[in-house]
Amino acid sequence: MAQQPQIRARSIADLLAYIPARIGYAPTESLVVVGRRSTTGQVGLVARADLSDVTPETADMLAVHIANDRAASAVLALYTDDRQEADRALASMTEALHGQAVDVQDAVQVSAAGYVDMHAPLAVARPLADVTASVLAAEMVALGIAPVRDRAGLLPAEATPEAQATARRAAEKHAAKSADEQTTHALATWRLALTGLVGGPGIYGELAQMLTHTKVRDAALLSMVPGIDPDTVTETAAGNAPDEATGRAVAAIVDPKVGERPGHAADAAADLLAQIVAHVPTSAPAWTLWGLVAWWHGQSPAAGDAFARALRSDESYRLALLLNTAIQVGVPPAWVARERDAH
Repeated sequence: MAQQPQIRARSIADLLAYIPARIGYAPTESLVVVGRRSTTGQVGLVARADLSDVTPETADMLAVHIANDRAASAVLALYTDDRQEADRALASMTEALHGQAVDVQDAVQVSAAGYVDMHAPLAVARPLADVTASVLAAEMVALGIAPVRDRAGLLPAEATPEAQATARRAAEKHAAKSADEQTTHALATWRLALTGLVGGPGIYGELAQMLTHTKVRDAALLSMVPGIDPDTVTETAAGNAPDEATGRAVAAIVDPKVGERPGHAADAAADLLAQIVAHVPTSAPAWTLWGLVAWWHGQSPAAGDAFARALRSDESYRLALLLNTAIQVGVPPAWVARERDAH
């Protein structure tokens, strides 16, 4: 989950090439709002919604977030073959943005036939080849930035049935132990797996079971956050850390006053968590932590889908519910808000 470099969009074709890279996949039946900063004109917040979900209320919510990002104008991209549906969503979003004093600079319908300037009196479609051949598209290829084909590709792929069966047996065997036995070596196993010294379906199954214990899950979370003392992580896993330890870690992710960018530890954790959910797709804790790291990197669509997977396995899983609420209302990770406010 490497950070995407800053990219400059010089034209509508560039912007359309940038959108899939920014949200991680090629959108369909979607409204995408791209904010333009008031002071620099640079691309700011990018927000996406399903066209079917674009109501006046949804549009108002998106407009508030775009305005809070200090956008002076916005570009709207409507991905659909249905011009009537595109016009409906455009009208709602335009009214909402104008209500926040944000100008709609451009509006484009993107369909199988090409892309069309929705503000032009004559709807002349330009070929999608303009987008793939744009300067920005070439720059992204050179940088190795390649969005996935569709939203499903944002999530870790499942392991083979045989590997999942091995992980499931390991989890069941581990679950048969006492609670103390289950958690005694949990942090050591987590740390060894992070470095690649141990791995395989059996380890991933055991870790999935270990993460069902809140103190182990919280220790795994603390281990991802820059500046957290390793001894605090150890004490958390043992259930002896002060309550504010987890609060400080969460603040580093969600509090704009102290927000930190994710670092190598978070990337390593994301890779390990991807293996755990690939082998144990029903692990609500692992899906929640993976989604948290995705959101921390600014990848809200992937995060939202991960929280949905977690809640599919355990509809009352509290951390997933809390984080999913933040995603639904468009809250950015703290470092994004902090850096935005610094400029």
